Amino acid sequence: MKGILEDGINALADLLQSGAASCCPETEEHLTRLAREWEATGLHTGAALLTDLSAALAQRRHGGEAGDPLHIMALTGKAARYTRLCLQKYGLDAARQRLNHTAEIDEDEETEEQEETEHHETDS
Repeated sequence: MKGILEDGINALADLLQSGAASCCPETEEHLTRLAREWEATGLHTGAALLTDLSAALAQRRHGGEAGDPLHIMALTGKAARYTRLCLQKYGLDAARQRLNHTAEIDEDEETEEQEETEHHETDS
């Protein structure tokens, strides 16, 4: 999950840096592919944002109104914010799992120590 989110934020950052005017067809294809991957992993909102952005870039190349550079940059910004939030949530979830794992290890060690103490007390 983290890999496809990072791929998305990198693609969006590139688009924000280069601007819609210099966008090539490969960028549209990349965003379309990412949208499919995101949809498959359950990132439905993000997939819709990337699909809309890819369509707006295609419209820009063909001279349509939806290809307005300001509209494209607004979509890009919205998709980038969504992606950053997903990355933050992923990081928080991963940290929670590590904490839970550490707590389980600590509990196991405490249980072993108690069992050893009880064993030594019964032997005495």
